[in-house]
Amino acid sequence: MNRKSPKKAANDLSVLLHQVLGEERFTRSLDEIVLEYTKNQPDPIAKVVADSLGDFEGMLRPSRKKPCWHIVYNNDTDYRGREKFTLAHELGHYLLHRRPLGAADFTSGVANDGVDERAFSCNPLDRHLWHKSKEEIEGEADTFASYLLMPLDDYRQQVAGQDMSFDLLRHVARRYGVSLTAVVRKWIEFTDQRAAMVLGRDGFALWGWSSDSAYKSGIFINSGMELPEMSVAARGPSSQNGETNLPIALRENVWTFARGSEPVRELTIFASRLGQTLSILLFDDVPERDALEEPREWDTYDQFRWRG
Repeated sequence: MNRKSPKKAANDLSVLLHQVLGEERFTRSLDEIVLEYTKNQPDPIAKVVADSLGDFEGMLRPSRKKPCWHIVYNNDTDYRGREKFTLAHELGHYLLHRRPLGAADFTSGVANDGVDERAFSCNPLDRHLWHKSKEEIEGEADTFASYLLMPLDDYRQQVAGQDMSFDLLRHVARRYGVSLTAVVRKWIEFTDQRAAMVLGRDGFALWGWSSDSAYKSGIFINSGMELPEMSVAARGPSSQNGETNLPIALRENVWTFARGSEPVRELTIFASRLGQTLSILLFDDVPERDALEEPREWDTYDQFRWRG
């Protein structure tokens, strides 16, 4: 039997939560939801623990005493949205990737070094050591978390008919209890507008992404590209002239891409503690050029690293 896709699994659970909890689903503790939702499984998640884990984001691991699972996630952070996303990510591993435990084999996966081969340890700093299969399942767990925490139908309702602003992003982030980066990433994924997001540090783009309509019109964000000297992100908060809520209109030839340059409106959020910037670039609608055929996939490591 084929297993569910991450989006299907997340949407099914989201529908159930909406039916049972209604609006309360967005304020109810995700720890409680995880424990309640899995309790009738033969191998439920029996414990959710927040702890200081150093470099680890989180872990789904089997109990050594009985056929059940534990989630441990890192709470050594100032960003609650990061913790909630990590917990949803580990639930994704449980629903999508675990091998169900039986009463007779719950210690069979423990190796001589004490490492359980069935555990899912999520440490983004080890990305260069990941095998392709590891990248795939981490990406699936991220997708599950994104669709569970930010249901598309509800998100569309929150932003329908409204212009992009920091206040709007902050409202959505508070509603779902996630980071601003996760909120922007999700918006870029479904918006019909020509728009792009750029995460920057030290004058360069760590990574970025463009909406489908922007991508088809030649808007590419290349990791490592230098932030334009006259961009809001490069010039700093003073370039906003006290207007931190709305995008700043920039002339042509500030942001230049492979197919040329055009005027753009830039909304930049400065995270001084992290030394990073998160920019949203908004372009006027123009007839789309020929669609590009190259498939695009979110980077399973970079897409949610910035948790401000």
